[in-house]
Amino acid sequence: MDSFVKNGLMLGMLWVGLAATQAQVVDGVAAVVNDKVITFSQVRKEVDPIEAQYREILSGVELVEKVKEARLNSLKSLIERELIIQEFNSKGYFIPDNVIEDKVRKITDIQYEGDRRALVRTLQARGVSISNYKEQLRDQTIVGVMRQRNMASALLISPYQIEQYYQDNVRQFVRPDEVKLRVIYMKKPLFKEKRTGEDGKEEEYDPQKLVMDEILQKIRTGSDFASLAKGYSEGSQKSEGGLLGWVSESTLRPELAKVAFKLRPGQNSGVVETNDGYHIVMVEDLRKATVIPMAEVRERIESTLLQQEKERLQQEWLDGLRSKAFIKMFF
Repeated sequence: MDSFVKNGLMLGMLWVGLAATQAQVVDGVAAVVNDKVITFSQVRKEVDPIEAQYREILSGVELVEKVKEARLNSLKSLIERELIIQEFNSKGYFIPDNVIEDKVRKITDIQYEGDRRALVRTLQARGVSISNYKEQLRDQTIVGVMRQRNMASALLISPYQIEQYYQDNVRQFVRPDEVKLRVIYMKKPLFKEKRTGEDGKEEEYDPQKLVMDEILQKIRTGSDFASLAKGYSEGSQKSEGGLLGWVSESTLRPELAKVAFKLRPGQNSGVVETNDGYHIVMVEDLRKATVIPMAEVRERIESTLLQQEKERLQQEWLDGLRSKAFIKMFF
């Protein structure tokens, strides 16, 4: 084992040295997990999609730090996966070939309309053989099976735990001020139209704005808001009479929230212009901020606590695997 690690270290140093002098990075050892080597190319394969996203939105020091963090997280994930696979093998478990073949068949049916040759061509374009692809599926299956096997089948959360969580996190369960809204919305046209103004000069105008002004006048003279929304609105709530339902200030677009939360039930906003269109909002009802009763959030709390317990048990199991393994990172 010592000579193996020594060789791994030499390979890692070789990779670093060559990377500094060559434009094309030579593969090397990123980590050793017992007798298994994880290469830098494996890390790059895992992290490349994430790096591509970062490079589109970040630059400079922030980009460097985020890429470094992503690479380290990918390496840790690969180490974790290798520990699980090695544990699976040490127990003498195995995945029958027909299970993997069945997975390949299902993937082919769903993603490639049953055309196996299309799957093979796609893999070849990625530089992956069908046998390597099956090994990847086998590893994924092993990790899934082992995680499930080491998860307690009957976790129980006591009423006391739920009540304690509720008391400790009561701020999570405060329902903010909310208003029940109806909205009439009309899109802005791509181009305005032209007409002769009162001064005889040509001017631009938006016919949609004129329609909204007419709708507003109908509302003010007693026409039913919901009926007008069904007849004129271009919003997704048109068929429900523009009913948006209960919304908080944080969930409503700022231009509308600014006026909606100043209205009383039965009042409307007038025509509110935004960059994409025109809106008229009417408040049907309002309710002040209040703490949600525990009975209403009991199931949500129990689900949260169950997930936390599952994660704790998974971490405990993985820590146990790490404690009995030899792991060396060259990163």
